[in-house]
Amino acid sequence: MNCKNNYDPDNQDNNQDETIVVSNYKLPRGSLSQDAQKKPLDPNNKSITLFKKGDFGSKYYRIPSLLVTKKGTLIAAIDRRYDSPADLGVNKTRVDVLIRRSEDLGNSWSSPILIGDGAGNNPQDRSKSYGDVFMVNGHDGSIILGLIKEPGRQQKTPRGNTIIYRSIDDGKSWNKVSEISPSMIPNADRGFGVSGQGVTLRHGINKNNNKIMFTYFQWDKNGGGGVSISTMISYDNGITWNAVGNLKPSSSIDETKGVELSDGTIMLNHRRSVNEGGRSWSISKDGGKTWTYQGIDPEVDDPGNNAEMVRYEFNGKHIKDNKYILMINANSKKNGKWFFARKNHYVRLTKNEFNNGNGTSYGKYAYSKQLVKNGDKLYSGYPVITVLPDGTIATLTEETWTTSRNPTPTDAGGDDYDIVFRRFNLFWLTDGKEYVDYSKDFLFQNSN
Repeated sequence: MNCKNNYDPDNQDNNQDETIVVSNYKLPRGSLSQDAQKKPLDPNNKSITLFKKGDFGSKYYRIPSLLVTKKGTLIAAIDRRYDSPADLGVNKTRVDVLIRRSEDLGNSWSSPILIGDGAGNNPQDRSKSYGDVFMVNGHDGSIILGLIKEPGRQQKTPRGNTIIYRSIDDGKSWNKVSEISPSMIPNADRGFGVSGQGVTLRHGINKNNNKIMFTYFQWDKNGGGGVSISTMISYDNGITWNAVGNLKPSSSIDETKGVELSDGTIMLNHRRSVNEGGRSWSISKDGGKTWTYQGIDPEVDDPGNNAEMVRYEFNGKHIKDNKYILMINANSKKNGKWFFARKNHYVRLTKNEFNNGNGTSYGKYAYSKQLVKNGDKLYSGYPVITVLPDGTIATLTEETWTTSRNPTPTDAGGDDYDIVFRRFNLFWLTDGKEYVDYSKDFLFQNSN
């Protein structure tokens, strides 16, 4: 049976196992043809709502995570928040985690797969809940998925265990491999692994060290309390983890994402509070052991929302140049609100690795583009971004044009999103100034 390639109507042979392009590089099903790479693949066309309010037994969904595996499979993970969009630990909802898989670069998707045991069928029993997913690729082809166990981070006690699951069959099945409690992390009273994507460390000083990492947001016990970020590192593809560095700037920080530069430097990009807005940066030159806080990015607006970064590469091989990195965030001004200020996802591309790791400089972004037409009117929550094996780019975002949840004295309102998958190419992002060239670009001259 032929499977139509929705993203490339002129390339209908989407049932093929693979297409040899050059130098034995094999494009998976669903890849764009070379001709299609020279035309805009617009993320506003053929978007797919992977998790819609009311689907799969749940009123609400939140907290997307999106990963492409070494084999080119897309995995989309989400919190299924059955009864309320509220976070873990506020005693309002059951929460568990679903994933969907795509083996043809987003053309078609599997039915949902439940991770773990599930939150149960009793709406009054929230003790079995878990969520806030992050994922990261192991060096051996395995996939690591982390989540937070109820009662979660909201409880002001030493709670919020991070549970690590691992898949060795491209996300078809999952096994629990470890559990990280705040007591295992220096000076942590409570905390959580930050949702979205972790980082597979591959380059420069990290090359051949078999390291993967995620960031851990914690409330501290000592030193005046407050919050800080720890760097969690695994040397055995996610089975065991150690905290190897901690950052506590004097300025506001919240959920934090990491990205590796081509020389092995690691940069952290920090969400700031809804009252302060903007985004800030920190940097480590020694693999995450020590950190320097740089300050606020003067080129980016943000209302106090999550963001995501990813190198423009697949499986550790760059596509255009080894200094290209993508970023997505909500490009709107802060106004002291949560949901109602979060609008207007923008995708940014740096061609110089944020001016070689200078997060507070100007001229870092070669291209910045609104993801959704009229996005300044679209409620735009947490976004994630990844790169596919044909050089196209995919996002999974919280989106809704309207909300039925107005604020009350005990509820900030909103957060009633659908979870939307979008795909676009370099030609669209750069308005035709650049495109993927299978005959020249680095990735495609190196076999998988």
